[in-house]
Formats: sequence, C-alpha cells, structure tokens
Amino acid sequence: MNFGIYSYTATILIFCGLALLLYIIGRLLRKKSAMLPASDWKVIIWTIIIFAIITGPEEYVALAWRTWTYNPERTFNTTFLGAEVETYLFITLVALVVSIATLVYARREDRKRNSVL
Repeated sequence: MNFGIYSYTATILIFCGLALLLYIIGRLLRKKSAMLPASDWKVIIWTIIIFAIITGPEEYVALAWRTWTYNPERTFNTTFLGAEVETYLFITLVALVVSIATLVYARREDRKRNSVL
C-alpha cells in the first residue's frame, strides 16, 4: 500500500488514531462516571503543549546532525519551527494517548487500592 506524500501521516493516524479510538469506544461503553475529570484534561493539554514546544529544537538539532532524515516523497516536506509538520501531529497524538492511558490506569489503581483499604 503506497500513500505517496501521505505515507508518514497515514502511519501516524493509523497507529496513534487507533489507540485514541479504543479509548473513545471504551469510554462510550462504560459509565459516564468513568470519564476523566476536567483537571485531568488540563494536565493532558499542558503535556501536549510542553512536548510540542520541546519538539521543534530537538528535531532541528537531530536533522542538522543528520541523525535521521525524512523522505520528501513521503512527507509534506514542510517544516515549522525546525520540525516537519507531521512530527507535531505525531508528538501531539502520542502525548495525548500516553497521557490518557497513564491517567486512566492511575485512577484504576487508586480505586483498587482504596477498595482493599
């Protein structure tokens, strides 16, 4: 399967998007009380913002040192603040999925611990 210029973006959306879709489906099938509170969403948004800000300079240094490169035939070949646009999409979705998973499992462990006490 060759998506051409959309290959990198499609890969990001498939893998990160599927994880996010699983969370959404899981939330729809459960009680509404199992949803993350607004304070948790503030933490998630701050995590995404911090990682998006850090990504640009790190990516710029890695590309300047030729640690890795992007195939211009597989990306939009558009940089923003030193990083490919798809990289910001990747870091946003990964930070979102990992933050949600961490908070959901932390809440689950807290409920287990509180039910034993």
